[in-house]
Amino acid sequence: MSDGFSARLQVAFDHASMAEIARQIHVPHATVRNYFQGRMPAPEVLIKIANATNVSLNWLLTGTGEMYIPGAQPLDLGQMLEEKIAEIVDRKLARHQIGDVQELGRIDEAPRFDVRAAVENLGDPHRVMSEWFHYEGREYPQDFGVVFFQGWETYSPDEKVEAVRDAKKVLDRTLRNKPAK
Repeated sequence: MSDGFSARLQVAFDHASMAEIARQIHVPHATVRNYFQGRMPAPEVLIKIANATNVSLNWLLTGTGEMYIPGAQPLDLGQMLEEKIAEIVDRKLARHQIGDVQELGRIDEAPRFDVRAAVENLGDPHRVMSEWFHYEGREYPQDFGVVFFQGWETYSPDEKVEAVRDAKKVLDRTLRNKPAK
């Protein structure tokens, strides 16, 4: 029974350290260590544990029945703080008559070029590459013979997207390493 008790004690305190458990129930650290080594707590300490964790005494002692007292839930301080902060922010925004805050995402980055949409809309790999380079404010180099697009008509939509991405990587790397004229 004591091995099961120490496991239930760990679960009740969400695997907190022995020192943390001792602080929560106001007993010495050595006393908690004794509980983990098989000693059963006195009835008044069992009541402290149940009160601190909202677990049922029956579950704590025997491992049977509902873990938590009906209607009681474990206290999650992190969740409680987040909810309280959100409530305070909402009140302050309401006081200044500011409506709901709209999440805009990252406004300091340009949206990425949508290769899949370009492949679907344009159909031609060279036009897709040209649009992509134009999107980046660059000119698509016409003097590169790219073999990535041989058999384009037989590619699946996913293969077409991957072929364009691969060709773009190669061109970017080549242009980066190309000596300036």
